[in-house]
Amino acid sequence: MALAEGLSLGLATGVSCLASCGPVYAAYLFSEKRSGRQSLLVLLTLNLGRFAAYVCFGAIIGMLGGSIPSSIRIPLSFAGYILFSVFLLVSTLRVNKKCGGCGVSRWTRFTGSPFLLGILTGFSLCPAFLIALTSAFDAGGALNGALLFAGFFFGTTVYMLPLSVAGLFTAKKWFTAAARILAVFVAVYFMVIGVRGLAAYYRAPADPRQVEAIDDPSVWNAMSEDSLYLLVFTGMTGDRGLDLAADLVDAGMPPLVVIETDSTHWGEAIERIPELSGVIGPWWFDARSEAVLAQWQQLAVTAADARRFRMFAVAYEPYDRERAGIVYQYMSGFGYRCEPDSGFSFLVRADLECVSSDCSTCPAFGSY
Repeated sequence: MALAEGLSLGLATGVSCLASCGPVYAAYLFSEKRSGRQSLLVLLTLNLGRFAAYVCFGAIIGMLGGSIPSSIRIPLSFAGYILFSVFLLVSTLRVNKKCGGCGVSRWTRFTGSPFLLGILTGFSLCPAFLIALTSAFDAGGALNGALLFAGFFFGTTVYMLPLSVAGLFTAKKWFTAAARILAVFVAVYFMVIGVRGLAAYYRAPADPRQVEAIDDPSVWNAMSEDSLYLLVFTGMTGDRGLDLAADLVDAGMPPLVVIETDSTHWGEAIERIPELSGVIGPWWFDARSEAVLAQWQQLAVTAADARRFRMFAVAYEPYDRERAGIVYQYMSGFGYRCEPDSGFSFLVRADLECVSSDCSTCPAFGSY
């Protein structure tokens, strides 16, 4: 079951995985002259390293059964970018010396190991990796965590297979020379991301929103609820609530009660949901979405406010499984300012970015 879940997750998110690791792999593969068979062998070795990293990481996370705090996760992610950027730069230096007939320094020889590069990129915390990480927390043990990440590896590897044709191009000297230049640009790009990310993280002032006591009655967290509700408006363009419900199955959340309704029977649906409940609804329930509402939608928003829902208003489009992972992270990883007898709305944006004007009304209080 865990293997199948990881496989489906890898197939669903492999494009974003390719966007993160593909430039690094391509620059490494194309920078040195190899036959088609040698290129395939290098690619297999790269992926063997990535497989080892995935399985080890999955086993550790499955065994821990909890979340990695942002104080560890964020620096680790940016440090990973720096590490494989250094690897790529040193590898380019090694190949240049080798092609020029010069001796290769001992300290650069480690870059001849595609297995090591596979391990380094295996620990790159790209969006697809983080979604798999969220699932591994709830896998139930080291074995299930390892199996989930093994399936994730096989699903994402499908997108790496086209790189096996590298040997068809590296016979041309001009191509490998261009690839080495590209490798430098790719390495510098990821190096800048890593250094800027670490600098911004460590230079940022202390977050005054940090939750110090999770039993504070004025701070609400969705995972403490007996059940959560998903309000779906069937037939409405852009409402992907049923897809979200399917992707949140076995996510380790409280039971999710799906309530389907439409523009005619919305009143009955809202009445079915107890007051002060945690509710997932479409984006237009939050005024910050700036959606133009029909009269019935205005009335529905007013009714939801009157019942003091703790509303997560989700901008679904463009929808993929990563959207479900993002919703899960917001609901499980954060507390929200909320007096015991009041509600709020929180807009989960499609672009994943807040704007400064939202801060005065945002209920997010800090991470657990």
